[in-house]
Amino acid sequence: MFAWSRKLGGDLVVSAGCTVLPERVEIRKPIFRGLQIIVSLNSRVQGGVDDYRPFDIDDSGTFFVLCTGEHDGLDRFEANVLQRHVRIGIDADAAERSGFSLEQVARSGGRRLHHEEVLVLQQPLTSALRAAAMQILYCPYQEGAVRDMFLGAKSMELAAAALQRPLAGNTAASDGQDALPAAEVQRLWLARDLLLARAHEPPTLAELARETGTNVKKLTTGFRRMFGMSVFEYLQQHRLQEAYRMLSSGGYTVTQVAAHVGYAVAHFSTVFRQRFGISPRELLR
Repeated sequence: MFAWSRKLGGDLVVSAGCTVLPERVEIRKPIFRGLQIIVSLNSRVQGGVDDYRPFDIDDSGTFFVLCTGEHDGLDRFEANVLQRHVRIGIDADAAERSGFSLEQVARSGGRRLHHEEVLVLQQPLTSALRAAAMQILYCPYQEGAVRDMFLGAKSMELAAAALQRPLAGNTAASDGQDALPAAEVQRLWLARDLLLARAHEPPTLAELARETGTNVKKLTTGFRRMFGMSVFEYLQQHRLQEAYRMLSSGGYTVTQVAAHVGYAVAHFSTVFRQRFGISPRELLR
């Protein structure tokens, strides 16, 4: 487990972490002034701005934080949860010079987690962003100028990939495809929320489509475009993250956790290793 932060030049700050905390931790500090792009690979965090009501982040995603004044931020990390993230901070002037218009980002779509003075937007995590974040998180170079060059290049690559759609005014489209209508985007977010709320007894695709006012074809196609994976893959990801949290707490057996997240033990061990690189029993040791 690790966490690090690095300032590259005067305009770019990169940090990353892979941790499981034994107890709940609360961190308050000034919010970076400019544009932050945060790729959350695994998380269960409460975020907050100044004294406003906190908001929950309980899954993977891409987050934009736009701040031009002096404000305090809150990160409240849950215990026994795998937390993996990459955070890139770009000074406001540098962002504009690089073609990352903060005004355009602010007008883009996505879920607004906070919009009072500091804007916090949530976008889906695509497979391309996940891959770029993993390269930064597990940088192959240990120290020196080569590491800084690698991190600087990969950070700008990640920023460009994350901002491609918002800066094009299209937060839900792939290259060569039309943007999803705003009403459909909202239905897809609702489908995601319903899926996670009932993860232990998930609705069928037909039920999920009916409850969100769409049809199965639109749901499955739109969900993959929005979140970079199928409905089933998203549910599996959520279940495995829950399993990791339970095993990390030390209060459950592998059999109990497998049953809780809806897997036979043998299959659970296979998909868990594919996801996290270790077996459930290795995590318990």
